[in-house]
Amino acid sequence: MPSQCTSLAALLDPGPTAAPLVVTPAHVGGPVAWSDLRRRGALVELHDGAAVGVGVVVGPRHRALALAHEVPARCVLAASTAAWVHTGLHDGVVAPAWPVGAPIELAYSPDTHRPVPRPGQVARRARGLARDTVRLAGVPVTRLARTAVDVACTAPLEAAVPVLVALSGRGVDLRHARRVLDQRVRVIGRPAAHRAFAAALERLNG
Repeated sequence: MPSQCTSLAALLDPGPTAAPLVVTPAHVGGPVAWSDLRRRGALVELHDGAAVGVGVVVGPRHRALALAHEVPARCVLAASTAAWVHTGLHDGVVAPAWPVGAPIELAYSPDTHRPVPRPGQVARRARGLARDTVRLAGVPVTRLARTAVDVACTAPLEAAVPVLVALSGRGVDLRHARRVLDQRVRVIGRPAAHRAFAAALERLNG
C-alpha cells in the first residue's frame, strides 16, 4: 500500500517541471481526491482549497499563494493579512493556516476604483502602494516596512506588538518605520501606532 506522501507525489506527477508551491484540487484530480489527501494527513490546508504537502516548511511565498484567489485586480494584501504572509502570525500568535472567518485585509490606490465588496474582505484606500508592494509567488503584498506601519495603525496593541517584533527580526527598522508614519498626513490610528512601536521596541531592548 503506498504511503500518503507517495500517493501525493504520484498525483502531482510534475514530470520535468517543479511541483506546485501550493496544492489545489486541480493539481490532484479534483476536490474529492484533494479532500481525501487532506483527511489522510498528506496535505495541510493553508486556506480554502490551498494546501502544502505534509512536512513542507511553509514560508511567505506559500502563504501568499494560498490567498491569491482572494486578491481582486488592482488590490494588494495588506495590514494583518500581509503580516500573516510575511511572519505566519495572526492576532499576535502563530497561525499555521489563515484563520477561518478572519477578514482578508486589502489595500487599493486612490487613483483606482474601489473593489466590489465581497464577504470576508476589508478593503482600504491607501497611498504609496506602487512603491510599497512586493510580489510573492506573483501575489501582490505590502512590503515588510509598510506592513509594520499598517499593522501598528490598525491592529490592537496585543496583536500588533508580536508582529512588529517578528518583522524586526526580518530586517524592518522599527524606528525608521515610525518616522515614515510621522511623515504621513491624515493618518488614522497614529496614537495607537506610536504605542505599538514603543512597546515593540521596549520588548526588543528588554
